[in-house]
Amino acid sequence: MHIDRHTIKVIGTKYDEKKDKRIKDQLIATYQSTENMDMKKFSSLLEEVADSHDAYQDTEIVITLRQYQHD
Repeated sequence: MHIDRHTIKVIGTKYDEKKDKRIKDQLIATYQSTENMDMKKFSSLLEEVADSHDAYQDTEIVITLRQYQHD
């Protein structure tokens, strides 16, 4: 199975130097592509992104499958 396009968002805590305060639930990183990717390769990519950001909690996945449109 192939994925036609994907977006991976990493939500975490950022430090605001001006306020000298940590702000929760901020967008830390976004990875996206419109290139097809094999599901196994996507799984490896997702694991690498999670590892690099220590992001293992509260994972949400939204998948849209479209039927083939017959002419």
